[in-house]
Amino acid sequence: MSASIRGHQGLFKVYENGSEMVIDTITNVSVNMDSSFSRSEYVGQPLSEGDQSIQGWSGSLDMEVKSDSVELFIDNLVTNNLNGIGVSDYSFITTEKYPDGTAASYVYFDCQFSLSKSQGGLSEKMKKSLNFQASGRVRL
Repeated sequence: MSASIRGHQGLFKVYENGSEMVIDTITNVSVNMDSSFSRSEYVGQPLSEGDQSIQGWSGSLDMEVKSDSVELFIDNLVTNNLNGIGVSDYSFITTEKYPDGTAASYVYFDCQFSLSKSQGGLSEKMKKSLNFQASGRVRL
């Protein structure tokens, strides 16, 4: 039986027009497949038939605040959005490195991002989250 991997054995990189946006304070990444299930029931059949439509991917990445790099990324995204559709191309890559020396990487494409942040009291760190959706993914 193989060992489970930990967070340091995974990578997450965001790209704008092919250039990497460096985020070095990520504490958590969540990627979800967006999907809807449906069932068809037919007269005379005791079991229904299942089906699924896949609408893409969504999720978020949480980070601690150490600079304004994410704010600048969002400012640029908003400016590009106001200038028209398709001005910039956003994508991200996830990589998992396994104990047997192999790895799996996926590029998620046609991404959109939004920003949220939280600010607590004296003993709490400021945190930001980039929420995203992506149209699809391809294994590298």
